[in-house]
Amino acid sequence: MVSALILLAAGIAVPGQGPAGGRGVVKRAGRGPLPPVAVTAGVPVGVALFVATGIDPATVIALLIAGFVFSWRLKRVGTGRTARAQTTTLAGFLGLCIGNLRAGAPMADAMDHALANTPGSGGPTTGALTAAARRVRSGGSGSAVLIDAPTMDLRRLGTIWEVSDRHGIPLVRLLDQLKHRLDARERHRQASAAQLQGPQATAVILALLPLAGVLMGTAMGADPIGFLTGGGVGGILLITGVLLSGAGFILTEKILEGASPA
Repeated sequence: MVSALILLAAGIAVPGQGPAGGRGVVKRAGRGPLPPVAVTAGVPVGVALFVATGIDPATVIALLIAGFVFSWRLKRVGTGRTARAQTTTLAGFLGLCIGNLRAGAPMADAMDHALANTPGSGGPTTGALTAAARRVRSGGSGSAVLIDAPTMDLRRLGTIWEVSDRHGIPLVRLLDQLKHRLDARERHRQASAAQLQGPQATAVILALLPLAGVLMGTAMGADPIGFLTGGGVGGILLITGVLLSGAGFILTEKILEGASPA
């Protein structure tokens, strides 16, 4: 019981927003949270160990539920971080590119300079922008590369680039509008994250209340751990409690995600 709730609490307490605000993926330097696939791969091993040691099946089921919530939370944290890095990288690239274009540099040189001086590397954003710069330097259409990019912001960049080429609209003006849009979205995301800190803290506290109750009962001389892990009615209550805690946390995260900028 305690193991299940601790695992669930660890997933809940991982900091960071979900995938709200920004799209795409850019790998950041440094070590991130444990990949969800590692958690999932460890579940069968854990189950085998529990069966070998004779632990009640209800405890195993509760741990599986907690492991699923933990893995789901880690995936959201990783997606949110990489999405925010995506927005920052693209906004930085656009800022440098706009400055070079206003100074009179051709598009290929402006893109090469921006790519060389934009923090962050790797991922679909840098790859797509690099491919577009190569296409432009070879005399092709860089907008066609970006229109087929895997992220919405890059496709939007390719679309406005194509509109500029087709209708003769100064590209620097359109790029400036796109950068302002990205900056405004990031400011909105940060403001929303600050306003949602209270509800998020409340959700964490409510999710940890069952663990506090178990610890309090143990301190009073009762044996809630033995009751919940001993099978029978205790096992049913254990599974129900962990399932409701996990479902409540996931539902709360979904509600908070809906309140954040998309």
